[in-house]
Amino acid sequence: MEPGSSGQGVAEAVEHSYQIHNLETVAEEEDNFKEWPLLVEDSTKSQLSWPLTRLLQQLDRQVQPQRELTSFDVLFTIAYCVGLEAGYVPVGHKLTSNQPLSRYASFDRRILTIFSKIIPTNFYNRESRSYRLDLTLNSDDQQRCSLVGIKSGDFLCLTFTILNRTDLPGRSLFLPVSRFVPLLNFHKLPLSCQNLLEFSHKLKNGLFTPVRDDLCQDVDAALYPSLNGLPDEVVALLVRRYLGRKDRARLGATCGRLRELVKMYRPEGR
Repeated sequence: MEPGSSGQGVAEAVEHSYQIHNLETVAEEEDNFKEWPLLVEDSTKSQLSWPLTRLLQQLDRQVQPQRELTSFDVLFTIAYCVGLEAGYVPVGHKLTSNQPLSRYASFDRRILTIFSKIIPTNFYNRESRSYRLDLTLNSDDQQRCSLVGIKSGDFLCLTFTILNRTDLPGRSLFLPVSRFVPLLNFHKLPLSCQNLLEFSHKLKNGLFTPVRDDLCQDVDAALYPSLNGLPDEVVALLVRRYLGRKDRARLGATCGRLRELVKMYRPEGR
């Protein structure tokens, strides 16, 4: 069975210049790919993940009539797929669900089902020889980010930044293209890609997760599920039972709130 051969399975409508996607309608389509790897990092030499396979097939249909595809095109598309895994979606799309969407959610396989069929047009600029995709976190337009790829010899420089926020730093990675897409063969896609576990972890740890953390802390720092977002009672338990003197000192040096809590709850005589 070839990915993308099943029906659309996604309710889409154009409203206020957005495409609307209902997450509740995609479960049936997911059943078609139970035997396929789900994540980019789970891809093998015999089978890529099904979302990545569908994206690369869509890339071939979309770009090939205009120009020759390159390993850079494929690597940037893989980066887009990893971004989908991290909870980002292209600008211009809205997600709806019977349940409220959490801004803290880092993975939703339904996002992969919907957007593995969608590659935004004009993501490559021939004049500057660069790539760009504008993404949002769980379709929240107030949290727009930009994924930019610039060619430099055999390297692709990927930069992920929060738009219109000079106070929040972006993140960049230099990636050797030949390490991940050494030989381009669309008839044998799994053989074209290698070291995808390493690639996926680099992007999630170096780009997508840190920027998502910045966004979540900036929007709702008091409720963000981080150490500083823990209730006082939980911090007190950590300080009293699990942290030694040096660890308490390090924790207290991170911010004013935790410094006061460490002073308040540290064990006497320790």
